[in-house]
Amino acid sequence: MNTDSLESSSNWKRARRPEQIDERRGAILSASRRLIEKGGVSAAGLTSIAREAGSSKANLYRYFESREAILLELFEIEVAAWSKEFAALLETLPAGATAAEVAQALSDSLTDRQIYTGLFGALASEIEPRLSEMLLIRSRRALREAFVGLLVQLRRVLPHLSKSQLNEFLTMHAMFQAGVWPHASPGANLSHLMDREEFAGMRMDFGERVRWHALILLLGLELVSQPRIRPVSDIAD
Repeated sequence: MNTDSLESSSNWKRARRPEQIDERRGAILSASRRLIEKGGVSAAGLTSIAREAGSSKANLYRYFESREAILLELFEIEVAAWSKEFAALLETLPAGATAAEVAQALSDSLTDRQIYTGLFGALASEIEPRLSEMLLIRSRRALREAFVGLLVQLRRVLPHLSKSQLNEFLTMHAMFQAGVWPHASPGANLSHLMDREEFAGMRMDFGERVRWHALILLLGLELVSQPRIRPVSDIAD
């Protein structure tokens, strides 16, 4: 049983008041966070979360309907925090900033965001398929609110790009981030193998990959925005 637990498992069932319930939920989320930091999202199984929190699986169901519900709530917290940090970095850039400056700000915003990047990488494939409809709505709303909140600053620093182009930028970045994270953060066994000289060129720096992808995407969108270039959708019509 983790010595940092707020309560022993025998005391968890005594929570009655709203503040006690919030305390228990907070302990569960903190336990999940620690497990993900140590071993990734896969390490945050329900049994492991209960043990880390100093509770039992049965007690966890008093506060969350499933393991995925726990991970979703943690994701909601993390995506909001990331969005706020990225927006703050964008605020430091001048109107008409370069694509390189925006790409760097995006990469910087993800530094030390292991919980968010891990959960985002597992969201579509592992978390959302097991959520109830009500929680799926919450998941989609969390993403929408995070991205909508960024559009104001993105439109200020990149005024030559349209709202639809900036939406495309955020969407494509999200898809890339979710896909590249598992490859850039291999488990202990694969990470050890990647130290071999023959695999040296396959090791990925997550932040650098994000920066390059964002830069290439923004430069491509800027090219398409030029009057002499017809968008692909127009060409296909």
